Amino acid sequence: MSKVRTNSFALRSLTRATALAALLLSQADFAFSQTPAAQTITPPEATGTISPVKSTTDWAEWQQHCSDLFHKPEKGKSFFDCASSTFRSRPFHFVAQSIVPGSGVGGGGRFEYDPNKKSNGAQNQLVATSVITIRQFWFAQLKFSSQIPLTAEWNKSTPHEALGLNIYARNRSLPVMTFYGIGPNTNVNNSVKFSQRDTSAGIEIRTPFPEISWLAVGGNVEGLWPDVGGVTGTNVISIQQQYTEQTAPGLTTQPPLAHEQFYLNAHRHFRGAFVDHFALDYYFYYNFYQDTNTGHFSFRRLEANAEHRYYPEKRKYGSVIEDNYFRFNWRYSVSDAGAGNAVPFYLQETLGGTDIDNQPTLRAFKDYRFRGPDLMMVQAEYYRKLCGECAPCKKGVIRTACEHLGLLLAYDAGKVALRNSDLDFSGLHQSFGGGISVYMGKDVVFRMAVALGGGEGIRPYFGVANFI
Repeated sequence: MSKVRTNSFALRSLTRATALAALLLSQADFAFSQTPAAQTITPPEATGTISPVKSTTDWAEWQQHCSDLFHKPEKGKSFFDCASSTFRSRPFHFVAQSIVPGSGVGGGGRFEYDPNKKSNGAQNQLVATSVITIRQFWFAQLKFSSQIPLTAEWNKSTPHEALGLNIYARNRSLPVMTFYGIGPNTNVNNSVKFSQRDTSAGIEIRTPFPEISWLAVGGNVEGLWPDVGGVTGTNVISIQQQYTEQTAPGLTTQPPLAHEQFYLNAHRHFRGAFVDHFALDYYFYYNFYQDTNTGHFSFRRLEANAEHRYYPEKRKYGSVIEDNYFRFNWRYSVSDAGAGNAVPFYLQETLGGTDIDNQPTLRAFKDYRFRGPDLMMVQAEYYRKLCGECAPCKKGVIRTACEHLGLLLAYDAGKVALRNSDLDFSGLHQSFGGGISVYMGKDVVFRMAVALGGGEGIRPYFGVANFI
């Protein structure tokens, strides 16, 4: 009976994932920005020369494309053009998104306003986003972004990196989350459920480092207002039934936190006859979380993320094909709570499936499978688009699929630890697998794969990029 239920669940998951992949294909031209994470804020996108905004509305284009659906003979192309405009038009468009792993797929809207008439060359944008999923998870955000040109001689970045500024306020409600306990050796059969609600507001700045073309520096200050509790329901074990404040720090009380972060970003795409096949992107973070009430949950966190890419293929004339690449990534995170303090369990690192920021981790394990204050993970991935320009393909569904589908191979290894001295290469949990990926431009926004090697069976893996 359990095997039949497992197969039925996997089939339902595969069906939902296939439907979501088809929906994402229709959004293939949507230029998205990633939502900053709850624990580590993604830097503002401040790289490149700023282009002036010529128009802030695409509704005329949307009307034309959707009108063609009923009046033009090429129904396949007209359908994708209409769907693409529906999910990318300004100032308002619909979004289809999951919020966190386990939230299910949802929908909502995004409104964009570009107040650039008197900006003195800066590119400003005010964005309001709201999403609710089929499992009643929801997310809302108001964000102001500004890209300010830096043309001074000390800015050696090529092309000139801008000064990036983000001011944001966001709230998300996560009514059912899974908790397996803390540590590297928890039991998959001893899971419980809890609810979580996060409210945050802050400001973030990023700028190129003077006189160094490959280095940027940034930081952010934000307030966090967490709220964690139990759940009710049939056949549901709530977290308070099996855990206490000692085994799940932060379970009984969640004080407001002040979070300060400083980071360095070393990034370079090498140029030359052979080295232009290589690119690197390193981030080094220092975080301080301050408990504004009793101080018991104040702690520091150091993080490092080193990403390397190798592009094996080049175009007949010119540059490498950036859609096809090997990716090697190393992530390291250690926390220090000090004597008498503790890291709240809801702010600890997780491994397994996809993390709370929709980033893939150990794909052969369930989401949030391992949790702890310290983490180390290595990943090796290969992405390849089925075809680039797809010249031999005729216009229509086949060409659209060819341009926006790719192959994925992945290997993951990592562990969480209760002490940073335990972070070594012994006893790593491992997984490997492969599948397909969905592209929006050069970015992978959806992954559907099968992973194994973790000792907990073959697991279907579905990952949605956090582009709300």
